[in-house]
Amino acid sequence: MNSVLSKPLEVRTMLPLEKHLALQQHVFFEARLLDDENYNDWLGLMDDAIRYRMPLTERRFRKDRSTPLAFGGGYIFDENKLRLKMRVDRLQSGLVWAEDPRNKVRRVISNVEIWQGAEANEAEVYSVVSIHRSRIDGEEKHFVAGRRDVWRETAQGWRLVVRDLLLDTSVVLDSNMNTLF
Repeated sequence: MNSVLSKPLEVRTMLPLEKHLALQQHVFFEARLLDDENYNDWLGLMDDAIRYRMPLTERRFRKDRSTPLAFGGGYIFDENKLRLKMRVDRLQSGLVWAEDPRNKVRRVISNVEIWQGAEANEAEVYSVVSIHRSRIDGEEKHFVAGRRDVWRETAQGWRLVVRDLLLDTSVVLDSNMNTLF
C-alpha cells in the first residue's frame, strides 16, 4: 500500500499562528457540520479534486518481515467529489433504513498537528478522529482513525484536497459504513 500515512515523520515548518488557529477551528467546524448533518455545507469545503480514502488496515506480527502486498490491501472507500456527493444524496434521500430514525453521531477531533504543506497555500493536518454513533435501539458503535489531510487556502477559504484515514481496527465492526469521517 502506498499510503501517505505510512511516511516517516519529517522535520516540519509551522504555519503562522493566525493561520494555524484559523485552520484548526475550521477542522472543528467541519466536524460539527457532519454531526449536524449539514452535508451540503460539508461538501462545499471539498476541493473539486478531493481524494477521500480509507485503506484496509493491515495487521502483522512485529517479526513478520515479508513484503507487503504489491497493490496494497485495497480500500474500504476511495472517493472523489462526485462519489462523495452520491453518498450525501443517498443519506439525504430518506431511503437509508440505518439512518431512520436519525442516528446520534459525535465526532471528537484531537491531537491536531498543522504544518506547512508542499505548496505555499497548502497545509498538512494530522489528527485523530473518534466517532461515537448511537441508534434508537441502543446499538452503539465507536470508530477511531488517524487522519492526514491536505487543506488548500483559496479565495473562498480553506478547501480539503486529500483525506487519508487509517482505521485503528483491521475489521470494520459495523453493518454499514454510512459515517463520514
